[in-house]
Amino acid sequence: MKTSVRALVVLLLLQFVVPIHVVFAQSSKRVAATSVDGRQYREQLALFEEFVRKYMELDRTVGLTVGFIKDDFVWVKGYGFADLENKVPAKAESAYRLASVTKPMTAIAIMQLVEKGKINLDAEVQTYVPYFPKKPWPVTVRQLLGHLAGISHYKNPAEELHIKTRKSTREAIAIFENFDLVGEPGTRYSYSSYGYNLLGAVIEGASGMSYGDYMRANVWGPIAMNDTRMDDPLEVIPNRVRGYQLVNDKVRNSEFIDISSRFAGGGTRSTVPDLLKFAKGIMDGKLLSPGSMNIATTSMSTKAGRLTDYAMGWETTPYNGRYFIAHSGGQQETRTLLWIFPAQKFAIAGAVNFEGSNPGPYMERLHQLLTGAPTYFNAYSGDKLKSAFIDAMNPTFNYGFSYYQRNRKPMTSDAAELAKAFEYFNQHVNPQAIQADSKAALQKIGDGAQPLANQAFAKIGSYMAARLAEKQRPDRFAQYSSLGSITYFQDYIALSQSDPTIPKELRFNEGFAKVAGDMATEWNRTNTKYARGLWILPDVNLAELEKTLRHSFAGATVYPNLVDDFFAVTRRLVLRGDRKRALQAAQLAIEFYPENGPTSLMHGLALILNGDSTRGEAALKKAAAINPGPAGPGALNNIAYQFANLGKPDEAIAILTVAASIYPQEANLYDSLGEFYLKKGDKSKALQHYKKALEINPKFGNAAAASEIVKRLTTELGRN
Repeated sequence: MKTSVRALVVLLLLQFVVPIHVVFAQSSKRVAATSVDGRQYREQLALFEEFVRKYMELDRTVGLTVGFIKDDFVWVKGYGFADLENKVPAKAESAYRLASVTKPMTAIAIMQLVEKGKINLDAEVQTYVPYFPKKPWPVTVRQLLGHLAGISHYKNPAEELHIKTRKSTREAIAIFENFDLVGEPGTRYSYSSYGYNLLGAVIEGASGMSYGDYMRANVWGPIAMNDTRMDDPLEVIPNRVRGYQLVNDKVRNSEFIDISSRFAGGGTRSTVPDLLKFAKGIMDGKLLSPGSMNIATTSMSTKAGRLTDYAMGWETTPYNGRYFIAHSGGQQETRTLLWIFPAQKFAIAGAVNFEGSNPGPYMERLHQLLTGAPTYFNAYSGDKLKSAFIDAMNPTFNYGFSYYQRNRKPMTSDAAELAKAFEYFNQHVNPQAIQADSKAALQKIGDGAQPLANQAFAKIGSYMAARLAEKQRPDRFAQYSSLGSITYFQDYIALSQSDPTIPKELRFNEGFAKVAGDMATEWNRTNTKYARGLWILPDVNLAELEKTLRHSFAGATVYPNLVDDFFAVTRRLVLRGDRKRALQAAQLAIEFYPENGPTSLMHGLALILNGDSTRGEAALKKAAAINPGPAGPGALNNIAYQFANLGKPDEAIAILTVAASIYPQEANLYDSLGEFYLKKGDKSKALQHYKKALEINPKFGNAAAASEIVKRLTTELGRN
């Protein structure tokens, strides 16, 4: 961007901007006393404004509020409309339904009552909610907090997600109390809003207060979250936003529901400033003691020794080595998100009032601009050995470095334990092991950070952090989340070779060290500021992008993984009907990332929509071979419906025709083809495909409706 344009954008940041399609409300404000004026963020926020204008138009977001807190500086702003019909601008104080971002607040309340001695985490839930029926296995409070209790999520969404009447706690629990468990508690992670409703009842039983009263007195009130409340459709709530959805490619009002039935799992309403107050209260230790907060933010694991990357009300995946806690939420009227980076005293929160959007991309771009690096940034290599090494280095760095960020010490200081961890790594992460039996080696690599392998990789990574913290410049150490796992390993290997205090047992094998060094040479050249700051939008100049990446990645076998960026832009171009540019973007992605499932998927779709079904089918088969899920029959059926909902039945039919060729025994694909042909008015082809679906499987999910349609069409067409 030229300087003059950047200066103009900075000026627009400070004004009331009215583009054709949306109002940008002047709502930036501080919500905490600070001596920092934020001038250091001016350029980044100007670029963010430019991004928001483009992205809101792309995803048709009606209203958005987003903000961040860094140390004591707080910035929040609203964009678009809180009320589209009356042209009321969204602003910082706009009040959105929080949906599942309620869950970490519920978990904090539980842990407060644990500190007060009123709840035992390992007590059965009936200790506090005696009316909840006993199950075949005991269900504990701790298991409920980590979605390990086996409590079902929504079992009949058509009814349970559309409740319009007010529910008491007892009535909310009655909805699911007789559902069977999805499995033995502790054996599998199974996300459950009902489990958190049960925790709301635990709070009431242990405290003697209603859930809402307890939260106001003990969680929201003490940190001045004065705009957070239980959602009530009858209450006059200041700055309440209206919600919207996309129906047949048109923006419509959201369906009315009463969310009291989801009270402790998603029944609240709040503002982005209040979410940032919550984040600050967490980071400042105002709601829980450090010990309790440590328990509440440590990932749980299954009985089989697999981390769930979910603690007590918090998602805990350590992206790019960061100590990171987060939660998302979604229901009628809203999509919400909260990210907290405690080690950096940094948090971002966002909310939208449009069900077809989400605040994630806005928050990711804001994070990228403020920190100079994406939230998630990885390396790619088409070389199988180097790819396997990346698969080992990433979890070692992510889990180890984040542990050190959080605790300022390694996971273990026991020399024998560390030596055993290095032994595990060196045994499985070396050229000989991978070349001899890559499947077995990759399995061991996949297990390396897990409790079933004694978290060997995390122990190694946190030890590496401790040693590097002693020797590295503070600025270099602070940059590892941007520099990535390969550079992290490069620095430790160099240190271990020069520092005699690091014993041989705590060093990496020569084969790995040699290849890792070669990888670092390439990575340090390809991991550019340009790549870390890149966000590809549909208006990108593909020729210029190709030229820049070719120059940056020339001759390298290790370079930044931009698959998500290419996937997103190809999808955007496909959905808006720009078939030629979609194919150009997909082909560019395939050139750089040939052995990747998502790129093969989008390449296949782009080929099909450009009339090349033969090559498109081959690309989809390749995508399915790499990763069956995203290119499976259900996923392809969902993609087809996206096109149909955008008024593009021909595109939907083209995709489903190829999908049916790949998966000829999937009755649902033929059923969907019948539906789309019927919508086009081609009754003959509709009948043909409905019959085919019933022939393949007379009892598939929509068989009864399909049979009725076959009878009707047969009569109308005069056939037997």
